[in-house]
Amino acid sequence: MTYHLFSEVSTTAKKPHVCVWCCWRILPGSTYVRERSVYDGSWQNFAWHEACRADAIEWFNETREEEFSSGHEMPWHALYQIEAAA
Repeated sequence: MTYHLFSEVSTTAKKPHVCVWCCWRILPGSTYVRERSVYDGSWQNFAWHEACRADAIEWFNETREEEFSSGHEMPWHALYQIEAAA
């Protein structure tokens, strides 16, 4: 499998997005990571909560896995719930 990262930038959400790691919404006004890459010949354009991206990097380093499934637990979920309710 091949992976090439073209860009990874932190940006402020102007509209809701869905985090590829935890599947929860990225709220407008919050900072998130936008990843543009190619994996095994397929273009990827992912949005990540900052905490989820950090969690994913740690997970990849620990497991040495090349692929992941969405739906992981969101780090700081309680804080997210407070923010989403506001």
